[in-house]
Amino acid sequence: MPKEVKIKVPTPDEVVPEEFKKHMLNAYRELLLAFKSLVDEHVKKVEEMQKRSEGKKEIQKIEIE
Repeated sequence: MPKEVKIKVPTPDEVVPEEFKKHMLNAYRELLLAFKSLVDEHVKKVEEMQKRSEGKKEIQKIEIE
């Protein structure tokens, strides 16, 4: 009859210190905030471009032969 061998592998929670998890969570939050500020700035630029284009109602004369 084969013998059964059990190996207990620690979970990440058992290996990683609590302070490390805290710092990584804060770093992840800061990364997301950095991307948010980048996206917000580009949205602002697009909105400004839309406002400028709405103000410019150009009429072009097209000559027909």
